[in-house]
Amino acid sequence: MNQPYTILVNSSDGFDDCWQPFFTLLKRYWPACDAPILLNTERKSAVFSDLPVRCTQVQRADEGRLSWSECLLRALDQVQTPLVMYFQEDYFLDKPADNARIREAVSFMMEHADVKHVALTRHGSLGPYDPYPAAPGMQAIRQRARYRISTQAALWRVDTLRSYLRSEESGWMFEIYGTWRAQRRNETFLCLNFDEAAGGPALDYVHTGIVKGKWLRDIVPVFEANGIDIDFARRGFYQPKPYLLHKYELARKLLERPGYLLKQLV
Repeated sequence: MNQPYTILVNSSDGFDDCWQPFFTLLKRYWPACDAPILLNTERKSAVFSDLPVRCTQVQRADEGRLSWSECLLRALDQVQTPLVMYFQEDYFLDKPADNARIREAVSFMMEHADVKHVALTRHGSLGPYDPYPAAPGMQAIRQRARYRISTQAALWRVDTLRSYLRSEESGWMFEIYGTWRAQRRNETFLCLNFDEAAGGPALDYVHTGIVKGKWLRDIVPVFEANGIDIDFARRGFYQPKPYLLHKYELARKLLERPGYLLKQLV
């Protein structure tokens, strides 16, 4: 069956050590997956047995390093379906995917052109949310919700995702500035009701496997339970920082480009 969505695993060549574990767990916990899969790479290619994975190889040999958003925009140029399911290479599934809920979300988006985005995991927007009676099991992400734009696993209309991207932005800038843009646009963004009584998330994973280029220790038992052997020493482990220090560093990054920051505020 031809699916109306493509799975896009957004990555880069420097994270190639994540690819085999990612696809091993995708196949194990979502065996019913039958959508085409794009792995977004700069120049590298890879093959994964029994999965229809194609590498985008978006960077030409004669050009310098592309930004995060430039790579993603070029990957979207290769998507041939109206919807895309966005992943990143360190979203290592650790529970069975709910294929029925995924199909319901896909069908609902195809039947309702006004729905631009459906979050499939508990790790996306921080809310608040509103009831959405037209779709049992879903709720609306409010206009002023925190992280209304998120890079967590979700279904997007390809043209909508493209419209929020700016070529000069990194992933974290896209979440912050993209959320500001989304708060000024009256579009319908939904998420699944993640309460266990409602069925829980359709896709579940440790949030996230890698932080600032280093492994999160929470991923170790996931790999051990699934027989995945990996050299953690290559990256080392992330040492969490105090909350206030993290916020200070984020604010400092935003202020490094005051002109761009002000432009996003108006």
